[in-house]
Amino acid sequence: MTGDPTFEEKVITMIAQAVPRRFRKAAITPELSLRKDLGIDSLGVASLLFRLEETFGVALDELAADVDLGRLHTVRDAIDMSRRLVEQARAAGPRAESA
Repeated sequence: MTGDPTFEEKVITMIAQAVPRRFRKAAITPELSLRKDLGIDSLGVASLLFRLEETFGVALDELAADVDLGRLHTVRDAIDMSRRLVEQARAAGPRAESA
C-alpha cells in the first residue's frame, strides 16, 4: 500500500469532497488544517472513513473505532491515518460480502 503513488492523491480528493462549499480552496495541501482551513468537523471525518471503504474496497468497522479523532489536525494527519487504516484492513483480509 505504501508503494501506491496515487494513494495521497486519492485521499486528498476524498477530503476535497468533504469540504463545505464556503471553505473550498484552489488546492488542498498536506499542511492545511482540517478544521480551520477546510471546515471539516467530526461528521466530515466520518464521511472520509466511508469514502475510504468505498474507494479502497476495505471494511473499516472495527479499525475505525480505534481512530483518535483528536489527533487529526491536518490533511497530512488524515493521509497518514488513512494509509494506516487501509493497510490494517487489507492485512485483516478481504472485505466480507453482504448476502
